[in-house]
Amino acid sequence: MGLVSWLKDVFGFGDDDFDDIEFNYSSESTESLMQSLANVSKKRRTLNMNDKAQREQYVREYCDMMAVASKDVEAQKTEYQQVTERLADLEEIDKLPTTDKSQVRIRANKIIRIEQENNNYTRPAKKITEAQYRDMERLAKEIPSILAKMKEDEEYQMKVRRDLNLLEGEKGAVAYQRKEERSRARTAKNIAFIAIFGAVMAAALMFVLNQAMHVKVELGWIILAGAFAVALTASFVMYQNAQTAIASANRRLNKAINVQNTVKIKYVNITNVLDYNYAKYKVMNSYELAYIWEKYVEEKEAREHDTDIRERMEEARSELYQLLKHYHINDPSVWVYQPGVLVYEEEAKDIRKQLIVQRQRLKKGIDFEIYNLETAKKELEALVREYPRYANEIIAIVGEYE
Repeated sequence: MGLVSWLKDVFGFGDDDFDDIEFNYSSESTESLMQSLANVSKKRRTLNMNDKAQREQYVREYCDMMAVASKDVEAQKTEYQQVTERLADLEEIDKLPTTDKSQVRIRANKIIRIEQENNNYTRPAKKITEAQYRDMERLAKEIPSILAKMKEDEEYQMKVRRDLNLLEGEKGAVAYQRKEERSRARTAKNIAFIAIFGAVMAAALMFVLNQAMHVKVELGWIILAGAFAVALTASFVMYQNAQTAIASANRRLNKAINVQNTVKIKYVNITNVLDYNYAKYKVMNSYELAYIWEKYVEEKEAREHDTDIRERMEEARSELYQLLKHYHINDPSVWVYQPGVLVYEEEAKDIRKQLIVQRQRLKKGIDFEIYNLETAKKELEALVREYPRYANEIIAIVGEYE
């Protein structure tokens, strides 16, 4: 067995593997590859092949090149086969009888309609977190009543707060009135003091006039007594009225304070209830809870839409897959995701052109890698031929790459 054949056997590159591939090198690519081979020979001439380290490194470089080339060839061959099968599928579908082709188009159109329906669906912008969604989902049956109760409690809290403000205003008015009545009582006292002081001064003056100047003051005494009585009575009445008003204001103020304390207790209680519910449902108020609930409903509808589309799409694709399988299509799974190819002629032509281009490029890639592989094999064969004393060593190194 020759070295090249032996290397082919080692790496699994039998001649039968490439029976379906034609090798067609252009003059430009052939010239380039021949130049590469010439460079290889030049490189070998610069090495000391009697040096074991250099010789081993040189052989391993070509072994690595062969390993990479063989791996690339196998991968590209698989891809080449897939592309060829897809082109064959298109031909097979195109040759179907009109009735069968109509059945294929009906099922492909079903997939296209579902895709269009999904594309036309406007999905709401997601504005709640997944945790909020899960909370709403868990409390879905309770949220409407929870939301109604929270709004009711907030309205009651606002009412109690208004009552507190009214009571505070009333308390302030009563306190101001009491202050005014106390001022009036002090005024009444001042009037009485002035009346007494004035009466004393007037009496002293009349006494002096009567004793020193023998002026008759009987009429003065009468006027003084009348004026003093009027002033004293007026101040007394004013004082009594003020005291009565002060007592009334005190009673009203005490009542307002008692009512305010009662209302404050109600306010604290309802506030505690609301704070607890806010913390429990992780919101700041009922408006936020209502917003989260609204977005949950939108998101739930969107997810239900997605589930419905997915289930219908799976069913439609399965139907098309089974039909294509029945018609002995090589790979139905490709076409169920490209239904337009089965319905629209232009799309089918475009795909066919793309597949042909892909196959041509794959063929060029395979040709190139095979050429690299053959180049490496020839170089190793040349080494064995030119340096027979190292043949066993070279073959042993090659054997490590099996």
